[in-house]
Amino acid sequence: ADQKEMKINSTIIAGLICIRAATHGAFAAETNVNDRLKALEDAVQTLQQENKDLKSQLGWDGKSPLVVAKAAGKETRLVLGGLVQGQAEFGGVPDSRFVGIEDRALLRRARVNVSGCFLEHFDFKLEADFGANPLSEKSSYSGQITDAFLNWNRYDAANVKCGQFKTPFGYDQLVSDSKGLTIERSLVNDRLTDGRQIGLGVTGDFLKKRLGYSIGTFMGTGVNNSFNDNDRFLFAGRLYGVPVRIELGKYEFKWTLAINGLSTRDNGLSRNGFGFDSTPATAALDNLFSGNRESFGVDTQFKWGPLGLEAEYLQTHVSQIPPGVPTTLNASGWYMTGTYLFLPKWQAVVRYERFDPIFALANNTTEEWTFGLTYYLKGDDLK
Repeated sequence: ADQKEMKINSTIIAGLICIRAATHGAFAAETNVNDRLKALEDAVQTLQQENKDLKSQLGWDGKSPLVVAKAAGKETRLVLGGLVQGQAEFGGVPDSRFVGIEDRALLRRARVNVSGCFLEHFDFKLEADFGANPLSEKSSYSGQITDAFLNWNRYDAANVKCGQFKTPFGYDQLVSDSKGLTIERSLVNDRLTDGRQIGLGVTGDFLKKRLGYSIGTFMGTGVNNSFNDNDRFLFAGRLYGVPVRIELGKYEFKWTLAINGLSTRDNGLSRNGFGFDSTPATAALDNLFSGNRESFGVDTQFKWGPLGLEAEYLQTHVSQIPPGVPTTLNASGWYMTGTYLFLPKWQAVVRYERFDPIFALANNTTEEWTFGLTYYLKGDDLK
């Protein structure tokens, strides 16, 4: 009887174990299904939000067909961009760049550009300006190329660029138009630098961008000119370094120092404001210069949190051939610009500059103060 009872108890216990195992398995299966359903619901919500954000970024209402611009080649990146600078000017003439100009409103710059990258370590940029562009008065707006170049970027230490781009001389003129601290550049940069030219250049940087250089040879005859005035080329180069970059207090302190130079020989190029004359026998100046021109400069920039300070000095020596009036000339200028970001979107700027176009002449130096206030709606993209 005892054996029979023990047998019955063992059977009951085994049955209970099977029931519990089956129940646990069913519960585990149900829990696993619930987890999977929850994960699917989360994934669908994420996709719906990403789809909504993507439509917003593309400006697509989801009703009309979506128009997509595609690259014709094998570009890994293709970017459309542009810049519009509206401007109004009132009052007296601040310096010789504005002589004869009355109160006015103008589109100082109106640019459209396309840039991109190729798989074979090439990038490019093509930009046209449809605004007034020069400071002088224009009777109508017209389009012209600003940048048009191809750049081989295989090595950070040596990018090779060919086409039309800025010559590496003069810090202020190298700063992008959209990132300028004031609405006009300094007078010395306008008068003594050569801006954009057609040529070939090499740029590079080392030590995590603590040291860099840029050198190039150019036509030297101005922007959008495909002729050379003689069998010589313009040479320009720039070397910069960052001697100090440290954490100072709660901000990074960065000090940048650079030197640059330019050398060329001109033959009958227009150079206003310096008293050049290729025909001294006639009474009127023709402002055409033929001769050697050498320039050098040094600049420095300090940045510490909301505070910024920039300074630059440029000097040019020219020797006119054939002899005109004057036969030699020295010109120089410098400026200092200070900025303070006193609120997240408000920045105050003050600049003092001095330019002497002809050392030998007295009372021809321009001194100028500039005071400005910038409100950054969206960084340098809209201000």
